[in-house]
Amino acid sequence: MTAIVADRLSVSYNGHPVVDGISLEVADGSWVCLIGPNGAGKTTVLRALAGAVGYRGSVTLGGSELASLGRREAARIVAVVPQDPVVPPGITGAEYVLLGRTPHLGYLAAEAAGDRDHHMAASMSLTTRTARIRSRYSQVQSSAVAGATPSARA
Repeated sequence: MTAIVADRLSVSYNGHPVVDGISLEVADGSWVCLIGPNGAGKTTVLRALAGAVGYRGSVTLGGSELASLGRREAARIVAVVPQDPVVPPGITGAEYVLLGRTPHLGYLAAEAAGDRDHHMAASMSLTTRTARIRSRYSQVQSSAVAGATPSARA
């Protein structure tokens, strides 16, 4: 089965074309790599495939046209995690991963400790690893601040 199909996908920002006529098919369960120089439109293509930016052409996810899906329904099929995500302070790796479950929950609902995804996150030790990394990062930052000297003023 084909998971993603883009046909003549084009994206423009402020009237300037940044992606022009991309067509691709991605089989279910396969891996894809977009390669190109900075500014070539790789991230824009991914954003268009996720419905995060407007586009011309056709995008089909799991047999359904993206334009016909509601935001929540589309988010259940595809998601984009940015290369440099903005992670709120104090959030664990497991909690960040579980944010991807949000479209599958009811309004104002939260994952419960007994849910399958909590068990998976715990089995990967994301919580403890992230806490350890955060602790080390905080120690390095504290050391850097403690060792910093104010610049001389003329």
